[in-house]
Amino acid sequence: MDDQYRKDTVEHYDKLADEFSYRNSVTIYGREYGIFFDLLPEGSSIIEIGCGIGRDALRLVEKYQYTGIDASKGMLDIAKKNIPQANFQLVDFYHLDFPSKSFDGFWAAASLLHVPKNEIVLVLKSIRKIIKDNGIGFVSLKLKDSLDEGVIKENKKGIPTKRYFAFYEGGEFNKLLEQSGFEIIEETRVREENDVNKQVWLCYFVRAKAL
Repeated sequence: MDDQYRKDTVEHYDKLADEFSYRNSVTIYGREYGIFFDLLPEGSSIIEIGCGIGRDALRLVEKYQYTGIDASKGMLDIAKKNIPQANFQLVDFYHLDFPSKSFDGFWAAASLLHVPKNEIVLVLKSIRKIIKDNGIGFVSLKLKDSLDEGVIKENKKGIPTKRYFAFYEGGEFNKLLEQSGFEIIEETRVREENDVNKQVWLCYFVRAKAL
């Protein structure tokens, strides 16, 4: 697939970084933090795949040796300003050039949904490679409603942008995780209060199977 969709998606976040900082500062993953913290011991090394403005990093840096990556410089600039003590790097999840088994765990909230379905196993296997055997991970994606995957055009604050989204039915992503070297520990579903679109988020807690 032409990588223009990647450029468009990153450009969306670069242009609207300030808007995201305002709208997405409050997490919907309250219970999910607790589950993750119970599964992965404090002090473990962790990588956040798609850290954005650092919303989840605020909680993760309190517990873990944290590295956060994102492909959007605009989002990272805000994250670095808000959490100067964290290790943030400008990296996309197609180029995870970390040594094999570098981290005890990973957190990927609302990021892998920008990967086309014909590329997601490649990305998941790349993540698996840098996670230690039996390492713990978290992934959240949007439940499929009507669109399966494709580019969505948006206009926010008078700024026209495009983003690529992949949506999943219940059970569909489970198979992809297992195919990529992970076993599912628990699955939850979350819906943001007062969300007029009633978007449901699929949340997965996984363990890296031994390679």
